[in-house]
Amino acid sequence: MGKRATLAVTALAFLAPTVALAADDCNEAVVQAFGKQHAAKAFRFAAAMPSEGGVTRMTIDYVRPDRMHQKVEAPGQPAPVETIAIGRWAWGTQGGGWEELQPQFAQSVVSHVHEALIAPPKLTGTFACQGKTTLDGAEVLAYRTVARAGAAAEGSAPAEPELTRTILVDPASGLPVGNIVAESGAEGKPAVFDGRYSYPNDLVIEAPIGAPK
Repeated sequence: MGKRATLAVTALAFLAPTVALAADDCNEAVVQAFGKQHAAKAFRFAAAMPSEGGVTRMTIDYVRPDRMHQKVEAPGQPAPVETIAIGRWAWGTQGGGWEELQPQFAQSVVSHVHEALIAPPKLTGTFACQGKTTLDGAEVLAYRTVARAGAAAEGSAPAEPELTRTILVDPASGLPVGNIVAESGAEGKPAVFDGRYSYPNDLVIEAPIGAPK
């Protein structure tokens, strides 16, 4: 389970939000959007992460109070890596049958579920209002931040490209519907991380092996 569990935990880490807790109106709008999501009964996040080797695709379902089902499809992987967490238990599979995750991996997965569904959002960064735009044909409100890597020291490797994160919010519901990370000024290039939120009413997550006690 080590390799596939590591891939699952790595994908979860990329999802960490970067939102600000300042008094600025634009920041406050993003805070309120994720606050509404935090109170939702269930939601789904689907993301694509392109690389030279192909596109990694991730889908995560969350169901309150403490359930998650993640599926990661990566280039070169013979089967999707799936992870289920319920309460303090976590299981994983890569097509060969479900098994309980080792404690160090289970702890990381359960911690992520706690932050997504239970703990107050821990948000960092500063957002600016970008106004109205479209996402998948629908009008949305855009908020963008910039996270700059530290400048490279003399004689060291070049600093990583500057990245922007754009949070897209449905103006009718006030819920976030997009979470996109891209290189700053790289219009026309694929996003580094292209995510969509949706809010199905019929999500169900069950334990794959037995039931939590």
